[in-house]
This record gives sequence, C-alpha cells and structure tokens, in this order.
Amino acid sequence: MASKFEILPYNDVLNNEIAHFFKSGTVRRSKANDKLDRIHHLLPKKGNYGTNLEYDLWYDFKGESRIRGYIYTDVMTKFVYMRPASSKYSKEILKESLSGEITEEGEKIFEDIRLNNSDKYKLKSTDTEHPYVIFLPGTNILRDIVDWNKVKKALKNGAKLKPHPLTSPFCMSELRAKYGKESLLDRKASGQDILNKSKVIGCCSNSEMGLIGIAQGKRIELFDNRHPQQLTYKAFYSALYENGYPVINDLKRILSANYSGLISYLSKNPRNKIDNFFDYFKKVEHVQPGKPKSLDTRG
Repeated sequence: MASKFEILPYNDVLNNEIAHFFKSGTVRRSKANDKLDRIHHLLPKKGNYGTNLEYDLWYDFKGESRIRGYIYTDVMTKFVYMRPASSKYSKEILKESLSGEITEEGEKIFEDIRLNNSDKYKLKSTDTEHPYVIFLPGTNILRDIVDWNKVKKALKNGAKLKPHPLTSPFCMSELRAKYGKESLLDRKASGQDILNKSKVIGCCSNSEMGLIGIAQGKRIELFDNRHPQQLTYKAFYSALYENGYPVINDLKRILSANYSGLISYLSKNPRNKIDNFFDYFKKVEHVQPGKPKSLDTRG
C-alpha cells in the first residue's frame, strides 16, 4: 500500500509544522507560537500594489526608493512583525514610531515582554545561572555577522556562549575547539531561563533576546561585526540605540504605535494595525514581482 507523504509547501507560512520540521529537524517549535495563528490569518495574501508578502525571508534592495516586497516573521512567540524588503523603509517606520505617545495597550504589551517569556522551540528547563551570556546566531549566519574578536574579549571577562538551538553538530564542534567546552552552554537548554537569570546579555541584531533584555532592564552588548548584513531586528536596534544606548520608553512607543508592523497577540484590533502598516507605505512607489520563468523542460 502506498504511503502518504505531506508535501513541503512552496511558500512557507507561519506555524506550518511540515515546513518548520524541514528547517529545524529534531528541535520542534513550542506550542506557545500557536497564539499567533489569529494574527497570521488576518494577513493579506499580497502586499501593496500586488507585491509579495512572504514568511521568514529577508531580501533588501539597499538604498532604493521603491518597495519590491514585504516580509513577516514571528517574534518572541508574542508578535507577528511585518516589514518592507528595504532597510531604508524598515528603519524609517520604526523611527517615526518613536514620536508617538505611550498608550495603555503599549504598556500592557511591554509588561508581557518583561514578565512572561516562552521559548520559540521546545527546549529543556534549566537552573543554569551566569551573569553574562552571549546568545549566538544560528549556523546559517554564525560565521558572517559575529565580531569574534569582541567575543574573545568577553569570554576573558567571564562570559558564556549560548549556541542557537538549531546550531549544527559541525559548528558545535568548531565552537568547542576554538573556545573550550567550558565556555559553551547547552544549545537545547531554555534560552529564556538563562536570560531571566543573567545580568548582561550579548547578541547580534538578528536576535530577539536583546529586545527582551532591554524590557527587563538588563545591560545589552551587541556583537555585530563592522559590516553586518541587514538582519531581522536591525531596524529595531538602530531605532532604540539612536542616542547610543537603548531607552525603555522608546520601546514602549514602538509597541504603542498602531502602524509599526509589530502586531501583538494582545492587540485589541490587530486588523487595524495591519491595515495602518500597509497604508503607511501606499505613497511609496512599488515594483511588482516579475513572473517566474517556467521550469518545464519537457517541451
């Protein structure tokens, strides 16, 4: 009898178990992500003027004044974060958010980040406690974005390295060889448990851990190298570090803005926030994607 196989979708979407399995293997996603389904189902199939809206990708037309597409991803098991595929406009909308007022809903969402955190993946609870922990990026960008000289200095000052849960066995071996087994924490241990007990958080601007640390009032050290690619939360860190250090009230203003592209599961009117995000960019020139060439080689 023929076996039934589920097909990996051509277009990945939030909380698609099959697609996430092919990307993460044995490390499965936490059920805490399920509360984002309500927001995911409110998202339009397309961005403004027929542009694509795609999950968990990043492409950037640097410096271009036109928008060629939009991307969304899940954050902290609490948000859907939408942004244009443009570092220019991703930064612009968040910096614009800093001029707004802090709302009651923004305060509520901030407190939820500060006090109620869940791991994105199914990880082991841990009592591990270290004052200074550097949360490393995943295998796909580990070599590209980290300032390793700064990491070495931090290790000499007592920092520990927390590998991303999806770090490959080869990269784990490489980290052990370069920095010593004693410098590494268990990659499958709960990052949230470790973060909650730490005083200083190190990360790159691809990481949501630094944003949680800011909400908790911890000291944050960024370990981006001098020429990092445009990373998922780069626009957030750029906005929050406008004066050289993060300001908690600025984070509250972004959480309060009804057009920032950051949609919380606690939002009273998430559809309105989604509509306002796309309305913000309607005056910008857009470029529709070209039709893909046929891959049919039979003719």
